[in-house]
Amino acid sequence: MAVVVPGKTPPQWQLYAGMPCWIELITTNLDKACEFYANLFDWEYERHSDPASGEHVIALREGFPVASLRAASGDQSAWRLYLAAADCAEKVAEAESHGAVRTVPMNSVPKIGRKAVLVGPSDAEFGLLEPEESWQFDVGLPGTLMWAELVTIKAQTADNFFQELFGYTAEQFGTEHRSDYSVWYLGEESVLARVSMLRDFITESTHPHWLLYLGVDAEIGTDELVRTAIANGGRVRVDPYDSSIGRMAVLRDPTGARFAVIDQTQAGEYGTAANYDPYED
Repeated sequence: MAVVVPGKTPPQWQLYAGMPCWIELITTNLDKACEFYANLFDWEYERHSDPASGEHVIALREGFPVASLRAASGDQSAWRLYLAAADCAEKVAEAESHGAVRTVPMNSVPKIGRKAVLVGPSDAEFGLLEPEESWQFDVGLPGTLMWAELVTIKAQTADNFFQELFGYTAEQFGTEHRSDYSVWYLGEESVLARVSMLRDFITESTHPHWLLYLGVDAEIGTDELVRTAIANGGRVRVDPYDSSIGRMAVLRDPTGARFAVIDQTQAGEYGTAANYDPYED
């Protein structure tokens, strides 16, 4: 799969640099996490192991790759977002020149590609991925990535860093009733959003993070999926509610990783789950 710069190549069959192109769960209990998401989204798994990247699990839904899971080296579980890069080494160097720090060295993962993990100047971790030719990644469907928001204290710093790195344009939102919200675009396509943390929820232990939204099957619905999550050891951070893009909720899986779910067929008034998430337990 070729990664191209927006505006220089026709978009058909191409992946724009800066688009979300993979998600990865770093988990303290790989077997428990696999069981939880299989019960929630009907994921099936392929296990892989190689000397360079170690053991990792690729999650599939209806035969198509949707995520990977791997054991955490520390004591915290978290979802990680990867953004597409035409040349991973070159983009890592560019990110470092803008103040990012590499936290996971570059390595190649079979069937996925060459990747690295960094922390940007807004203190949020993110990944870069140069996909292999055989790379596949299902999105926009039940059990797959639907949307992602960077939730951060350093909103302007995040905007500047990612816009310089990928050439995003931005549309700013915000009223007295909700936090500052910026949607990032590549060309005319919205790809990500940035949410400025609400001051009332910020504590000394608050950390910037990505909130990944996974799709809910409309025949099941968000409320029933939340009940299934609870029955399988998950926890609710934000109860189901309606927004302009669907009915949402925020959960933690049994190992502690935060994520959001959304049924886009059920839309109501504006809302972003990050506004209602208290950030820390």
